[in-house]
Amino acid sequence: MTRHPDDATPLSTAAPGVQLQPAAYEKLLGALRDAIARLAADEPFERLVVPPVISRATIERAGFAASFPNLLGTVHSYTGTAADWRRLSPLIAEGGDWHTRQGISDLVLLPAACYPVYATLDGRDLTEPVRFSVEAQCFRQEATAEPGRLRTFRMAELVTAGTAEHCQQWREHWLGRVADWLETLGLKPSVELADDPFFGGGRRIYQAAQRAQELKFELRVPVADGLPQAIASANLHKDHFGEAFAFTADGATGNTACTAFGLDRIALALLHTHGPRPADWPQPIGNALNGTAQNGTAQNSTAPNGD
Repeated sequence: MTRHPDDATPLSTAAPGVQLQPAAYEKLLGALRDAIARLAADEPFERLVVPPVISRATIERAGFAASFPNLLGTVHSYTGTAADWRRLSPLIAEGGDWHTRQGISDLVLLPAACYPVYATLDGRDLTEPVRFSVEAQCFRQEATAEPGRLRTFRMAELVTAGTAEHCQQWREHWLGRVADWLETLGLKPSVELADDPFFGGGRRIYQAAQRAQELKFELRVPVADGLPQAIASANLHKDHFGEAFAFTADGATGNTACTAFGLDRIALALLHTHGPRPADWPQPIGNALNGTAQNGTAQNSTAPNGD
């Protein structure tokens, strides 16, 4: 059966958590990308497009490899000789272990869009806050594959670094602003205190500390019947990355914060709420998504709070 060209429903693949996106879905993601850019237009964000891989040394230095080894996808390549490969290559057709001579490389798959930003601050002393707008195709080796639990996904992030006071105020501002924006799209986000899925024996201690300090808030919306997922988050890292990458702000260890938009999850939430064809959605939703008023004119953005 031929799909309707306006149907934005993704297609599943043989790999759990990996989907194919039709043209209507990509158009929706483009509209979300533009909407986030309008939200961020009143702050001096430096725009960066991030590749889907990152230096393994950077991820190790940032602490991701130690805290989330189960989610990290590593890049391996063949390290043997041509003679070794003549012996191993027939195993491909046999379903055997043809990959025994694969060795880890200096790259890993990018687990979140913001990580390359922190490495650019290495050794700097920030005399004023810096801001970055980044987007990337990310990967996490998720243990489950329910709707919205993707292993490869698009993420957009707004990132700032500066003093502790600046980052705290900035995170609070963006938490409220993103919640308001999602409501204009006809979604009803639940703002919830959250923690990261730390791995290993100290997991509960780290998660309790994260919650006690209110470092992470998620905005959760159903992406399928009875299945809410975090489609965005507002995060305060304190001086974790400032210590890891030796940068300061006004002479003290630098702090960071980020606002993350799960583009695929937002799209899935919109499709679940409004139907599979964005072209048929109510006009107010389309206006909010495309930045136009009821009369078709562009809307003015709302200025953010000052630093």
